Amino acid sequence: MSKRSRTEKGKSAAQTSSFTPKPKRPFINDLAENRFILLSKKSVISGRCVILKDFEHLQIPQILRRNSLDQFMAIREQIYPSLVHYFYANFIFEGSRVKSRVLGKDIDISLSQFADILHLSSGGVDVYTYDLHDFEYPDGESALTASSLIHGSDNPGLVKNEEVNKFTFTAQILAKFVFYNILPKSGEYSHARGPVPLIVYCLLKGIKINFPHFIASHMASDQIRMPGRHLPYGMLISYLLKHLGFVLSSETPSEPSVNLDCTLLKRMQAQIRRAPPEQPPPVPVPGPSSAPGSSSAPGISSVPGPSMSSDFQAFISSEIRSQIQEHQSWIEQQITGFRADMDSRFQVIRNDMSYFADSMRFMDSQFEALFAKYNMLGRDPTSFARPLPSSGPPFPVRAPPTSPPPQPGVAGIDPEEAASSSSDEDDDGDEQMAEAEANESSSEEDDDEEDDAEESEAEESSSEDEGGAQ
Repeated sequence: MSKRSRTEKGKSAAQTSSFTPKPKRPFINDLAENRFILLSKKSVISGRCVILKDFEHLQIPQILRRNSLDQFMAIREQIYPSLVHYFYANFIFEGSRVKSRVLGKDIDISLSQFADILHLSSGGVDVYTYDLHDFEYPDGESALTASSLIHGSDNPGLVKNEEVNKFTFTAQILAKFVFYNILPKSGEYSHARGPVPLIVYCLLKGIKINFPHFIASHMASDQIRMPGRHLPYGMLISYLLKHLGFVLSSETPSEPSVNLDCTLLKRMQAQIRRAPPEQPPPVPVPGPSSAPGSSSAPGISSVPGPSMSSDFQAFISSEIRSQIQEHQSWIEQQITGFRADMDSRFQVIRNDMSYFADSMRFMDSQFEALFAKYNMLGRDPTSFARPLPSSGPPFPVRAPPTSPPPQPGVAGIDPEEAASSSSDEDDDGDEQMAEAEANESSSEEDDDEEDDAEESEAEESSSEDEGGAQ
């Protein structure tokens, strides 16, 4: 057997001492990494802890205990939003296995283990994709009986109701628990849709629901990954990670939402007191006014009650009919007066518009006469400057005014007369120009003669001065 050299031993020892396990990727595959980019921008719905002792007088703890929800509703943990994003990015629910990866550590547990950690029962019916109308009810039960239990009324019109304020008070509280912890949602809580009314019915009826399968299915659904939706079960995910041995001390936590306690009860009771009671529609009572041809107002019973005498009922009905008839006649008079006033005002407007159109046609004729007199170019036939039509709109003829209309400045001009007048004016203008030129030339000659006389006088005076000096 050949011995290894000293250098080979040193190399093998160095390789053994420098080996460290390679950390796992934070994502199980590329799809999970792309999913994380979208989910990291979403907010987290923490859920709310239920203080069960505040609801004992309504027997809410007993109702929850029949479905093993008492300890589940009492869970309260801090939430870790960054870990929730990784949990949902890597989450897979296949068959009966719940899988994910958080902080580089894989999660792979069965649905029964998932139920045990959350203190839930793994048996029961699946209601995730059902509602009150397509659920398989036990014998003797139907959507109508379920609606009667939820609303406390046998009215068949409430089967399709979604308004929570029409539920019984106990059903309203259970709906709040479903909104916050079982099927968390954000926004308004006034309407119960989808499986929510069915869950409330099963809780009141004592029908077992497979809540672990319901929660895992909702975690894996595409609904929570849609834009505008938030990530649910923040406290449950923290509770699950702690029980699976994850060390969360280095992570930054956030406090959960407020508890569901007596404060919720007081607020809901105050809303019920503020809401006006719903009045049933009035039932018409047959009486004398119900005969054909009666003019009594619809929806008003002409008979106050069966305990009154027939004479008194007839007196009241006749008084009511007379008052209604007087009121209707007064309304008709008011409408007739308003219509007459509006017709008169409209007639005045029509006449004014007709006068305005006549004035525009008069102005157009005046401009045409001016163009003909001074031989001016016509207007450009542009799209925004069109000639007025020969007749105006279909307005009634305006009443003749008391004062005579304005006379046009140029009326009935003959073209030859216009041409002769223009030539006469031109001749007069030429004669005036000739006289002005003659006057100017004579004035210039006078000025020259005066200048020559002054020069001769100056020369004579200068010669006289020279002779005296000699």
